[in-house]
Amino acid sequence: MIKKKTGLYKQTQFMKKSLLKSVLIGFILFLFPLSADATTYYFYVQLKDKHNSPYTLANPSSYLSTRAIARRAYYSIPVDSTDLPVNPAYISQIANLGIHVHCKTKWLNGVTLLMADTTIMSQVRALPFVKFVQYTGLTNDNLTAGSPQKISNQTNFNYGVAATQINQMNGSVLHNNSFRGENIYISVIDDGFQNVNLNPAFDSLRMENRLLGTKDFVNPASDIYDQDSHGAKVLSCMAANIPGKYLGTAPKASYLLIRTENAIGEYLCEADFWTSGIEYADSTGVDVSTSSLGYTTFNDSKMNFTYSDLNGKTARASIAADMAVKKGIVLLNSAGNEGDKTFKYISVPSDAEGVITVGSVSSTGVVSGFSSFGPTSDGRVKPELCAMGSSSTLVAYSDSIIVIQGSGTSYSCPILAGLTACYLQAAKAKMPSHTLSILKNNLIESGSLYSSPTNQMGYGIPDFSKAYNAINKTNIENTYNNINVKISINSQEKILKIGILDNNVNLSDANLIIYSVSGQVSLKEPLRSRYSDIDIASLGKGIYVLSIQNNGTKFREKILIR
Repeated sequence: MIKKKTGLYKQTQFMKKSLLKSVLIGFILFLFPLSADATTYYFYVQLKDKHNSPYTLANPSSYLSTRAIARRAYYSIPVDSTDLPVNPAYISQIANLGIHVHCKTKWLNGVTLLMADTTIMSQVRALPFVKFVQYTGLTNDNLTAGSPQKISNQTNFNYGVAATQINQMNGSVLHNNSFRGENIYISVIDDGFQNVNLNPAFDSLRMENRLLGTKDFVNPASDIYDQDSHGAKVLSCMAANIPGKYLGTAPKASYLLIRTENAIGEYLCEADFWTSGIEYADSTGVDVSTSSLGYTTFNDSKMNFTYSDLNGKTARASIAADMAVKKGIVLLNSAGNEGDKTFKYISVPSDAEGVITVGSVSSTGVVSGFSSFGPTSDGRVKPELCAMGSSSTLVAYSDSIIVIQGSGTSYSCPILAGLTACYLQAAKAKMPSHTLSILKNNLIESGSLYSSPTNQMGYGIPDFSKAYNAINKTNIENTYNNINVKISINSQEKILKIGILDNNVNLSDANLIIYSVSGQVSLKEPLRSRYSDIDIASLGKGIYVLSIQNNGTKFREKILIR
């Protein structure tokens, strides 16, 4: 059985071509250059280490953009060894065998290779820095090239036919308060963005220079605007602007378009392309990423994931998804459209713990029958949230303006992702000390089913009015940060040093409370001296919120325990 990616729906399904050639792993074919109809094969290679790399943690600007470094600094996330690129010497040794290195994953320290002659893999296995290799798929892709075009600019903030899917989540509260995604970077990971360079629905995106760029991990030589249409429809849910007729959920955000999915066939290599895609998005400094892709079954059944694999820790793409969140990216992924199938569960990478997995509901808030079920195999609630995915409105992929209806979690996901980007913009303005976990919890707590989550709707439909009020309330509380407090942490001795430098603080009623990012009290101590040493050995590494409370006086600040 061929697993369909989550965005191929009843009325918009792109029929996959049958693959006529079977995989003969030991069969010798011609090496590069590739002919137009040559079959070539993908292998994932797990490397052992990054020894003797020219890259260092002391110079992150050589492999991360200024914006990516700034995002880590904002959330107190250190640059670590996973950020170091794959050792270029290892890549060179593999390439010197006559093999094309198709893409890389620095977070997992591996590479995907593309070749016609699979017998050469015995030489790769013998390299001293190779841990293991895995066959991950085949392709018959042609190499093409093209160039984008530009047309005139339009802007307007009428919702038009998109009003229902925005108002269902009270998204207008954000827009009406001038949070429409300005200066928020969103990466869209999908399978093609047909005619985005021509469709007038995206002209303001192009002419305001909010189209950050494109990257194709399937066929780097292709024209991403001449591939499958699904990514263009996904993008329209957030970015389309048709005056008086249609407005996306983040009409002022900036977008990076990444292709990791091949509409023809389904192979494990595409999940590895996804891993490279999210790493690339991170390196450019995106704030939010949305993906309407999911994997459980493949053309080659030996590659299939089982339900027990859906624990967020087995599939490489799921591991990478969770790492992306830990790097400071808000990542949303479609739950999938298998709810009415025999295998009805979510897929990879939506099983990852940090990901906001998005299910689908109708315009009246009723769960869509096709929306995939949770929980994960280790018992976590999935999906977390839902948005309108039954008969949602979007823009067709033609080079003219055509508004259509489409159904699937591939559309509910970007609809929610766009509003989440606007919410992140609001949080940066209203609550600079926020953490992404706090923002995620705000959204979950605003959900229509927060008190009684279900396996198909999770915590339900978020209410951005409630979530916005939550950061407004926190912002008001932060105005009580009118006491002068000095904080330092000795990570080696696990001691938190606190100095209260204001004499107006009544030490007979002052308390220190440290919260985890999920809001749980991790430590509580009375403060009876202006200078205190607090033992924090019981706290694990991570980001916490430190609070000092004294009658009506409050002080809050993020701390990082290494």
